[in-house]
Amino acid sequence: MSADRARESFDQVEARLSRLAERRPRLAFAASAVVGAIRNRLSRKWPATDEVEALFPHLGRLAALRLAARIGALEARNRVQVRCITRSGLAPLRPLVSVAGSFAALQAPCILATFHVGATHALAPALERLTKPVLALRLGSLATPRPPVEMLTTEGGEQQRAAVFHRSILQLERGGFVVMAVDVVPGAWVDVTCLGRPLRLARGPFALSRLSGAPIVPLVSRWSRRGVHVIAADPLQGTQCGGHAGDGTDSEQALADAAAVWLERYLLDAPSELGLGLLRSLLYGLNPP
Repeated sequence: MSADRARESFDQVEARLSRLAERRPRLAFAASAVVGAIRNRLSRKWPATDEVEALFPHLGRLAALRLAARIGALEARNRVQVRCITRSGLAPLRPLVSVAGSFAALQAPCILATFHVGATHALAPALERLTKPVLALRLGSLATPRPPVEMLTTEGGEQQRAAVFHRSILQLERGGFVVMAVDVVPGAWVDVTCLGRPLRLARGPFALSRLSGAPIVPLVSRWSRRGVHVIAADPLQGTQCGGHAGDGTDSEQALADAAAVWLERYLLDAPSELGLGLLRSLLYGLNPP
């Protein structure tokens, strides 16, 4: 079978699983993980074993091969998840999502920083459980969550991004939450190092923290046999916030470095949570193969 024909076949399987996910989401997402692992083993792509070894050189060849298959499984799960949400919204996901005590204990105002790790599109049902207003920033629109969550797109030019930033400041001043992906860079960025590789992080959350004094809390979600579990980490440390003495750029850089350190530790502890997009950013930066 040709590579193109194989790709089409796997895409068709994912499409069928996304329809199954509307009725039996646990079964569909478990099956999609198996399909993704098989796809990775057959194609040796998404990711390649060599790519995994480049990021995790302490692993042996066999361990890297297994990890590549697990990352492929994660990618397939998330692809099926996106198809399902596009067709049916968040309703099929809500019964699958559980939250850790650290999430339930979150206090506003707060900036919730997300990364492309784990079940990246399953955070919205968890955010719906917060008791304060939530402004979730996203590049484009996928689904409309329930209150207290409001989705705001970051698509557009510099003027649009400035308006979104101003709205985020107001959200924090009013005692709410702002949620944004740190490893997606639609505008200004901060250069850091993660897993020994250069990485660009969006400047927005670090500037918001400096200006508002609100802490930045990493937020991640993991697939499990029972569904998706959402965890809030400890607040990042590394800068003086609130416009106090010191250079603002230095303060933002310190917070960005703290975010990179946190992400590196998380990935070393749970490398199979690494999303394919973040893997490519770490390996190739702005010049993917």
